[in-house]
Amino acid sequence: MKHLFALLLLVVSVASSSVWAGPFTVLAEPFSHDGLFANAAMGLGYASFENVDGEASLTADGFGVKLHGKLGYYVVRGLALHADLGYVMYSNFREARYGLPLYQEHDFYVVSSVFVGGGVTYYVPVWDNVFLSGALGVTGYRLNSRKYSGNTGLRAFSFDMGVGKDWWMSENIGLGVSLSYNSGEYWSKDDGVFRSSSVMLMFSVMLN
Repeated sequence: MKHLFALLLLVVSVASSSVWAGPFTVLAEPFSHDGLFANAAMGLGYASFENVDGEASLTADGFGVKLHGKLGYYVVRGLALHADLGYVMYSNFREARYGLPLYQEHDFYVVSSVFVGGGVTYYVPVWDNVFLSGALGVTGYRLNSRKYSGNTGLRAFSFDMGVGKDWWMSENIGLGVSLSYNSGEYWSKDDGVFRSSSVMLMFSVMLN
């Protein structure tokens, strides 16, 4: 979690720094989408998690919080390739055994996931800073419950996608809002099914 916050702070600091100006700048031309691409976002919405192994199940669904950072470069004007790092926290955690509820969520029980991958963001030329974004990667899960505590060590194949719009605040920096969807699933004979998904309203700062 600390490393994720550090990366998001790095993206924001790069976006606000003036050291990129000068003869060796990698920034885009003013009010254009080329050169360096960086985006740091935070959002709220609905998130769900489930682990079912045939005997017991752990579930969490309801209010969720998401952090997401992207860092890359425009391969052509308006089309950026980037590395992605995301974090989702889930709520309403509970456990059931053989279909019978055992207990409800307690404040100290935590379910969270970390997404690592690579993706693409495309700004539609005729739609005035409207963008489409997608990424593929893996999601790891962390549990803190009576059944298990710590990183599960499991990695689920995941994808993340979104649509949104940016507004220029300066020649190279903008603020944006988007709607994002993330989903991942892992299955094994020993651990059962791990699956998660989220729908979030995201607010972001971007550098082009």
